[in-house]
Amino acid sequence: MKLWKHNVPGLSQTSASVMNGEESRQSVRRRPAGLTIRVREIDCMLADIQAHIQLLRRERTHLGLVREELAGMEAKWSKSSPYKTLSK
Repeated sequence: MKLWKHNVPGLSQTSASVMNGEESRQSVRRRPAGLTIRVREIDCMLADIQAHIQLLRRERTHLGLVREELAGMEAKWSKSSPYKTLSK
């Protein structure tokens, strides 16, 4: 009878979990749940800030248009009005 390596006493046998790669997956460091939640909160906060920035940019554009319209109206009034506005 011939002896094979896996039949030799004293040699360690490879476990099924190592063969399937389970051991290598367990050795991967996982982030603590609290850190994952905190990262998610920061992502949400950044998304809110970006949305607020976009809203402020639209408001700035709108105010610029309103200023132009008011300046045009003021110029029109000053031309047609008998009373001149005082310049500072």
